[in-house]
Amino acid sequence: MQTEELQIVRNYSPEELKKSALVVYSRSSKYSMSFDEVKFLFDEWSNYHQLTHPIYDDEGNEFWDSEWYYMAARTKNKNIKSIISFLSLWFWMARKSRYMFPLDLDPKNKISYMREAIRKKFDANPDLRKKLLQTWDLSIIEYTYWGDDFFGVDQKTMRWANILGKLLMEYRDSCIE
Repeated sequence: MQTEELQIVRNYSPEELKKSALVVYSRSSKYSMSFDEVKFLFDEWSNYHQLTHPIYDDEGNEFWDSEWYYMAARTKNKNIKSIISFLSLWFWMARKSRYMFPLDLDPKNKISYMREAIRKKFDANPDLRKKLLQTWDLSIIEYTYWGDDFFGVDQKTMRWANILGKLLMEYRDSCIE
């Protein structure tokens, strides 16, 4: 899918969410929706979920969640990449890294980095890839309480580009072909 297509924003209804595979950060109670009726609910697809199999960048840095890999990809500085890799051992530091280091903010580049993080995450973990393939042709949506309407869906506005969900579907479809 082209970058421009990925960035298209639209609104979705709660009914559409229930028919989709939702990516959520399940350690939070801040969601405004009950997930009882959702067909597929995946915490392990969240970028903040600790991986059972680490992913590595081209310098050999090890990352224990894809959010950290994504953050490190957004800098060319090898020292900063190494620091971010080290910090990936502490989950709660992930969001802080975007404020601690100068990172690439270009939306097209961010999409490219996320696409690579997804590929590495699922290529490194066949069990996780199998779960992704079991969603068949369902829409995949990252449903967020933190207001992300770029990579996810903001639960307050229900407005979103849902780029993470679209990239997960893109990866899933490439595995089927």
